[in-house]
Amino acid sequence: MKMRLSLHSKVLLLVAIPLLIQIGLLSAIANLESQAERALEASALSQRISDKINKVTEDIFAIYTRYKTYEALETVPFDDQLGVKLFSQLRDDYAQLKSVAAANEEIVQAVVRSETATNESFAIFQSLKVALQNSGPNNTRERISIARKIRKRQRDDLIFKRLIEIGKEQKILAAAAPEQQILFREQTQRILVITGILDLALGVVVALILTRGLASRLELVIGNTYRLASNLPLNPVIKGGDEIAHLDRVFHQMARDLTTARQKEQLVIESARDLICTVDANGRLTSANPAAEKLLLMPPEALIGRHMVDIISENSKASLLMFQEEIKTKSDVPACELELKTSLNQIVNVICSARWSPQEESSFWVVHDITERKRAELLRQEILAMVSHDLRTPLSTLKFVIDQFAKEQALSFEKKTKYTLMATRSVERMFNLVNDLLDIEKIKSKKMVLERQSVSLDQCFQTCIEVCAGMAHENDIMLSFDTTGKNILVDEKLIGRVLVNLVSNAIKFAPKHSTVRITSKSSNSSLEVSVEDDGPGVPADQVEMIFQRFHQGRGQSTSSHGGSGLGLTICQAIVQLHGGRIWVETTGTGGKFTFSIPENS
Repeated sequence: MKMRLSLHSKVLLLVAIPLLIQIGLLSAIANLESQAERALEASALSQRISDKINKVTEDIFAIYTRYKTYEALETVPFDDQLGVKLFSQLRDDYAQLKSVAAANEEIVQAVVRSETATNESFAIFQSLKVALQNSGPNNTRERISIARKIRKRQRDDLIFKRLIEIGKEQKILAAAAPEQQILFREQTQRILVITGILDLALGVVVALILTRGLASRLELVIGNTYRLASNLPLNPVIKGGDEIAHLDRVFHQMARDLTTARQKEQLVIESARDLICTVDANGRLTSANPAAEKLLLMPPEALIGRHMVDIISENSKASLLMFQEEIKTKSDVPACELELKTSLNQIVNVICSARWSPQEESSFWVVHDITERKRAELLRQEILAMVSHDLRTPLSTLKFVIDQFAKEQALSFEKKTKYTLMATRSVERMFNLVNDLLDIEKIKSKKMVLERQSVSLDQCFQTCIEVCAGMAHENDIMLSFDTTGKNILVDEKLIGRVLVNLVSNAIKFAPKHSTVRITSKSSNSSLEVSVEDDGPGVPADQVEMIFQRFHQGRGQSTSSHGGSGLGLTICQAIVQLHGGRIWVETTGTGGKFTFSIPENS
């Protein structure tokens, strides 16, 4: 049977059952007390009636004793002081007896009959007394007649018979009162004991039933709290309409809300690009989100249990220790820049913000990768240096040429030619820089259109050699290429620009009296063209960045060889526009740049 009572009703029921039993007990005891009191009052009344009957009997006996003989009847007067007193006392006792027995009609009637009979007897006595006085002392026959009347009246016993019986009955009733009181007390004690045992038994049974139900339901609620804390499924919802069932329903709803909030929070944490982790008081990581795999190249599980100092570079360990101490003592600690080590020992620049929780004795960290920002800042500095150099140098040259023309009115032909050539080269240098920037943006915005045509690959090589011949001569470099006899479908101008950029780059880094070689070969339906020099090659840590914009390769600065850092970026964009790819290799004797394009492109 399902319990639909509220907890308040159940408690009231637990209290009401013993209370009702106590009320019943008090009612029974009160009834017994009332019976005992009534019995006691009846006993007292019977005793008073018996006493009054005895008193009346004594009065009658006293009168009878005074007038029982002929001589007394003849000589003792009725109206003397004693006689009047005796008769007056008898009347008073009869009156009191009727008053005491007024509640018992039967006794009152018996008293009235007794009183009437007594009065009649006394009237006979008076008439006999008169008759005796009138008949004379020698009238034996008259005396015998009077004696017979008196004996007849005594035999009838109308005065004493019923009244004495009533007196005996009342005395018996009065004598039985103590026994009734004892019986009432025994009944009271018996009721008290039985009711007490019943009250205790029912109270225990009801308490067990209610407390067992309450305890089991409360255990389910308490168990749900542990299950919620342990992330285990909750017990089924408690049925019923009491407060515990309502509490359990509210708890289940709260658990669902918490689960939803936790899932949303977990989804945010797991999808966050920043590393979100927890670090205990000893500096060990206790949790981490999936961003750890992208940032540190290791799964989150591999971070659990490791010290923060294990993933920090040597340069940042002091900053880390200071930051960990500050977050424990200060409420608002600014973010800290650190260097992390990946599983491949690569350095990652990050900015960390953390908050310390005294309750959990842990700190919660958000680690944001700023490596690209750092690179961008460095690149910006390099661009500023490069652009300022690439612009300042030709502008300085132009200013010098203009100054020379302004100072010297009559210049020799050789000087004019020399200054004009210097100005032309400076203008071309600035023009090439602007064109490179425009071409990069054009390719990036996909506005550059290829003008494909079938061209001779050997002719492309030859044109490149002719364009770069002057630069090669100035650096004492030899240029060579292998003939192929092939035609390719490409944008001749753009592919020529790729070749010129690669050869020019090789000339800049090739040692004097060396050779820059252009070779080609077919590979898997693609044509691979390589430009190889005997220079220092490309450092391994720059291979992935060599084609980025404004990057100066081979560890040399712009001031040494010049250039905008856009040539290789433009080469990569043009090759990809043709559906190919470009890469760099470092051989044992120099660098080798290779690009491939489909032969049927």
